[in-house]
Amino acid sequence: MRVIFITREGRRLAGARVRCYNFAAQLRRYGVDAQVLSFADSLGAMDGESERRMGFFSKLRYNHLAFSRLAGEEGSIFYIQRFNYHAFAPLLAGALRGNKIVLDLDDWEMREDPRYCLGFYPFSKAHFFTRLAARRSVACIAASRFLEDFMRPFNANVYYIPTCVDTVSFEPSARVRGDKGIIFSWIGTFNRKEYVDNIRLALGSFVALHKKYPNIYFDILGDGVYRQALKEVVAGFNDSHIQMKGWLSPEDVPAYLGSVDIGLLPVVGETKFNLSKSPTKLFEYMACGKPVVASAVGEAKEIIRDGDNGFLARTQADFTEKLEALIADEKLGHDMGARARCDAQDKYSLDVCGRRLFEALKTLEN
Repeated sequence: MRVIFITREGRRLAGARVRCYNFAAQLRRYGVDAQVLSFADSLGAMDGESERRMGFFSKLRYNHLAFSRLAGEEGSIFYIQRFNYHAFAPLLAGALRGNKIVLDLDDWEMREDPRYCLGFYPFSKAHFFTRLAARRSVACIAASRFLEDFMRPFNANVYYIPTCVDTVSFEPSARVRGDKGIIFSWIGTFNRKEYVDNIRLALGSFVALHKKYPNIYFDILGDGVYRQALKEVVAGFNDSHIQMKGWLSPEDVPAYLGSVDIGLLPVVGETKFNLSKSPTKLFEYMACGKPVVASAVGEAKEIIRDGDNGFLARTQADFTEKLEALIADEKLGHDMGARARCDAQDKYSLDVCGRRLFEALKTLEN
């Protein structure tokens, strides 16, 4: 079996890193010839926030380059990670050569309200073509339960495989709270305005607690289009214990997480985007044995058992209350983090998810 993972992003971004490069490495353990065609890494396309500078003809050129490579791949399975401009090359090459297509979705990259005029003309072209790609595929892989439900009407073979974590690289540290205080951590990209709103929620809770607990700190790691907007939000809170630390390379994240105490996953609103996310950082916090406070929205409710392997918060006051519980009781956080680590190993590790993906593809081959 030969599988080519096709992504528009580079390894530095979580979607491509976990669901293409890491999945490919797992499949190779089972004797699969698994390769990655990244428009960013293999062809030189822009990704992340830089992608916005790419015009129509630039995207067309990269599709032509990808098509030239894929057109000779007789018998290979084309594994398309997300549906975006990069999907047209494998869909066309697959249609011409009869390649099987697998569509993997871990994000909502369509309009929130994808209406259809007269029931068939789409206001959202992305929504229309995503449904078309799902129908064209021999199988679909969903990273969240919401996306699983979204794709099931268009394809009978939908498999739920969450975004997983390398539990060897991400492992618990021997950190004990000391003179450096208690560090809260948020990591990610802010290429959508929603992330600014999400972080604002956590900042509100932090600032309220900082008045009572002077030894707490809030790290924000990441970069993106809304960097300046987030800086202005942070400046508005006027708290020197809130630090924007910029982008951290993926290779350095495990060591960094060893230096923090509590992971944060604030989410505002049950939008399709928020419901679709399979949060990479949640799994990484869990694998490192860190207690997490997450909003009770979307996939977090499937993963976190409130009060057992993490905390779920439904309101701002709830978020504040559960952060305070972890500040006040170090043992609570330690025990919660230990249970989260066990779940990461048993349910969300690369080994577990890689095996599930191999079994799904093996079924399709047969």
